[in-house]
Amino acid sequence: MGTGSRDVERMIDLLWRTGQPGTRGPRGSLTVDRIVATAIEIADAEGLGGVSMRKVAERLGVTTMSLYRYVPGKEDLLDLMFEMASGVPDTDAWPDDWRGRLTAYALDSRALLLGRPWMADIPLSGPPMGPNNLTWMEAVLSSLDSTGLPDDDMVGMLMLLTSFVLHDVQQQLSMTRAVPRTGVSYEDWGHIYGRTIAARADPERFPTVARVVASGAFGDEASTADEDFLYGITFVLDGIDSLIKTRNGGA
Repeated sequence: MGTGSRDVERMIDLLWRTGQPGTRGPRGSLTVDRIVATAIEIADAEGLGGVSMRKVAERLGVTTMSLYRYVPGKEDLLDLMFEMASGVPDTDAWPDDWRGRLTAYALDSRALLLGRPWMADIPLSGPPMGPNNLTWMEAVLSSLDSTGLPDDDMVGMLMLLTSFVLHDVQQQLSMTRAVPRTGVSYEDWGHIYGRTIAARADPERFPTVARVVASGAFGDEASTADEDFLYGITFVLDGIDSLIKTRNGGA
């Protein structure tokens, strides 16, 4: 979160519910939890674009100004929505080894974002600071804690893994949302891409592209988005495995 016009300490208090609630209005008629839960209901139904302080107030039957006694502004509301909607991971269901646990983290966090696409649309405003998101963070760092990686490497791997998941989700959502315009689904691209590029990739101008396409790497047998994700996460985990061996004095 930026430190410009936002009160970061107030935001942290809101995330942890340690600040003082608004004091005006009927006692108990409005809480941060009610405001955030209502905003999430709107986002689930209409997407992030449907969320506004005015619409949340209307849904709750209060004035827009009354919300600002609890939540300073929409940017803060979005952070609170992401925190509440994140929940906590079911780490008891994860495997015991670090690789299995990181795979489970990647799959669970991806499923969370795909299940609520508006979460991936929220602009990143800073590192995780709420209790739910710190629980996700703890799940990854504790999974790496026995590998021998230094703490800064563990944080770096957390950022790498999280970035991979977020990029994958945003790419899938972008392509899905483009279907009404392009008429081509994620899976359909696998069928047509190779043929389309093969017809246009001049071997003299694009020698490597032409060779790869001719090899069938972009074949007619389309993979699903889930398969592509698992394929990609394997490379990420292989890289982490290589780093672990290097840091521990391996080849």
